Amino acid sequence: MLNNGYVQTFVGLVYTPLEEYRFDREYLQTADKSVVALDWFKQSKVKLKRNSPVILIFPRLTGDALSVGNICKLGASRGMRAVVFNRRGQGSSFLLSANLTSIGDTNDTRKVIEYIFSKYPYVHIVGIGIGAGSATLFSYLGEFGSSSLMKAAVNISPSYDNTEILCEQIPKLYELYLLVRLKLMLLRNWKILHKVIDIKTVLRKAWTLKEFDYQVYCKMYGIETFEAFWKRYDPMRDVDDIAVPVLCINSLDDPVSVKENIPFDLFQLYPNLLLVTVAKGGHCAFYEKVCGDSWANALAINYIVHVLEFISNSKL
Repeated sequence: MLNNGYVQTFVGLVYTPLEEYRFDREYLQTADKSVVALDWFKQSKVKLKRNSPVILIFPRLTGDALSVGNICKLGASRGMRAVVFNRRGQGSSFLLSANLTSIGDTNDTRKVIEYIFSKYPYVHIVGIGIGAGSATLFSYLGEFGSSSLMKAAVNISPSYDNTEILCEQIPKLYELYLLVRLKLMLLRNWKILHKVIDIKTVLRKAWTLKEFDYQVYCKMYGIETFEAFWKRYDPMRDVDDIAVPVLCINSLDDPVSVKENIPFDLFQLYPNLLLVTVAKGGHCAFYEKVCGDSWANALAINYIVHVLEFISNSKL
């Protein structure tokens, strides 16, 4: 059953971990007097040190800390401190200003990473992006280049720069699930957001991700067209400036980030961009059994551990 990419994708979307994961939530104030939520993993059996590396995890479009709990646990078991970055309004967080952030906007990301660096000076910070979360991570790494404050990154099921195509090819049932979750987020924060968004119009008309982005983010950012919006926030807009090793993991049967849109030429051109492709795995899934954990998570953590070991040994 799990040999089918569509089945893998929907299992990954609705799967609830059997294990309970515990997090401590912290709210970080932003420049516009709003907040973003950080969820720090609190279930480590390994004693963490002050200089333990920090993994900053960017969940999928409507994901939260629970959805990446297994990655947090694996990282903590290898002596790393894990923290989940929730975009504004996501992860059941609240808003203090009428501003949301698109997945390609790096302002909050930079603020969060600078805060982590100030809280744990001189530690190695690495990133893991899941699905749409990869767009945020790619955008940050490219926009800030060698000053990104990150040492390495992993992107699981990234969609690269094919966002307009993605909105047309995404499976409709998958898209509907995401839209329902996104609209519920708007409703939770309607008292603030109705000042800048016509929420009734969004609820009534936005039945594609493209229309949702136009009605919400284009209006919020003051950009007239969807095409102009995604050109500005294309996650691969500054890919040639990425200065750290980045591993990307894609499945060739992914119905969302389809194989035709994997930029194989970029991985041949830039030596710090690494690509792993597998025949089966769906989108953000990679399960071997229904109740198991994603093996891509273990691959991501192993990669980060070895990169950090290489960095440490190169300084000896």
